[in-house]
Amino acid sequence: MVNDPQQPIAELKRQHLELRSELVSVQEKTTLPDTVDGNAIILDLAKFKEDLEEHTKLESNTLYPDYLTKKMARGESIDSIHNFMDQISTIEQSVMSFLDKYSTAESVEKSAQVFSNDLNEIISTLATRIESEEMGVFDVYLAY
Repeated sequence: MVNDPQQPIAELKRQHLELRSELVSVQEKTTLPDTVDGNAIILDLAKFKEDLEEHTKLESNTLYPDYLTKKMARGESIDSIHNFMDQISTIEQSVMSFLDKYSTAESVEKSAQVFSNDLNEIISTLATRIESEEMGVFDVYLAY
């Protein structure tokens, strides 16, 4: 069990801010008046992917196992948490598919408008997930 539940929550919220910032940086690079710099975008996306994997690891190895353990110890249903984790997995797969699709500078540059649309969709999806975690799961977890 996690000794201080505030610690992983604080770290996850910090990571949320960083992930958002990284995607905004990519988004800004797609709206520059000059041609899209695929190499710069790919570097940003590689950093985002690395940070997202670190974030997912903290959730999967620390937060959710501890939360499930605490709910089960109280005899509470864990179905809603499993459903939420399934939704997270689906979102994660979408994001990874996006990152795979745009893994080269050429893939970004040759379809800059489609890339921008796909990026906006990923940003919106992640914003919804982050809000759900911070306003729901995190608050409930801290109450245990």
